[in-house]
Amino acid sequence: MEIEIVRKSIRNFLNNKPRNTAEISSWLSQMNISLNLDLAKFLEADEFIVRIGEVRNSGVIDPSYSLSEWATMDWTEHHGRKSEIN
Repeated sequence: MEIEIVRKSIRNFLNNKPRNTAEISSWLSQMNISLNLDLAKFLEADEFIVRIGEVRNSGVIDPSYSLSEWATMDWTEHHGRKSEIN
């Protein structure tokens, strides 16, 4: 699938609410979209998606392990949240 189409699909997925990296990865799998890239780097490279925080207790392997939380720029502007990393 073309990269720009994947980017737009992820933006649409994030428009309703922020999601963590694992949720985005799972959603991509459900949509039969496979990326042979580091998902966090892929999201960081998108000018319309921002990292807004970390989620710690997501039931992943280790409770001390954290996942990044991502949102669209539109969502952050509408909800008054700022990017964690500028």
